[in-house]
Amino acid sequence: MDEEEIPPDHYANWFALFHLCQNIGSQKAIHMSSVEFAKIINLSQQTASRRLNQLEEIDWIKRKTIGKGQRIKITKKGADVMLTMYKNLKQILEEILIVGEVTEGMGEGGYYVRIQEYYIQFKEKLGFKPWYGTLNLQFNDLNKELLEESLNNQIPVRIEGFEKENGEYGKRTYGSVDCYKCIISCLDNQEKKINAAILRIKRTHHKKNIIEIIAEPYLREILKLKDGDRIRIEFSKK
Repeated sequence: MDEEEIPPDHYANWFALFHLCQNIGSQKAIHMSSVEFAKIINLSQQTASRRLNQLEEIDWIKRKTIGKGQRIKITKKGADVMLTMYKNLKQILEEILIVGEVTEGMGEGGYYVRIQEYYIQFKEKLGFKPWYGTLNLQFNDLNKELLEESLNNQIPVRIEGFEKENGEYGKRTYGSVDCYKCIISCLDNQEKKINAAILRIKRTHHKKNIIEIIAEPYLREILKLKDGDRIRIEFSKK
């Protein structure tokens, strides 16, 4: 069997293997009867027993009878099957989720966040005191398209522009900024989710596939981020 693809006639076996792996967890093996396995996969005892026989025949598991039950162990071939499915699902998910990579910034976002006329509006309109800096995320073309499509379906929070004295250079105009509330988390660890906002800055020196995000905590620290880490962006359901 091709290790890169699971034939359709083995889909049921993969489903059974998946549930076995869930119950084995970090253990090397598990003691389980076919009756117990039937309850796990919500099928009859006869079907569960047949699944276990098939898994053993294709060398995805090894079994040893112990009393009225059996000791089940996932083989290297079975582990390779799970790894293949993990890689395939991971690729699919990364294509349909909005994911960006942490990248080094130029300090531009932090400069603007510190300007009090902006900062006060961020605090009042977004509902949090932003950290004096932004997290920069770089997107591939597909994820940038997914992001833009999602942003177009969101109602932005408008941070109004203003004019400000700039010493001997006279007044300087600072443009408006559209903010989009979102939730971010590390792609490989969804436990910690942070409320944040995407900034759409009209005047920026960043490349088109880089966006800036603000949040109350220092994101690199609280999420233990380094350049290249992948961040998932979610938008609240309306």
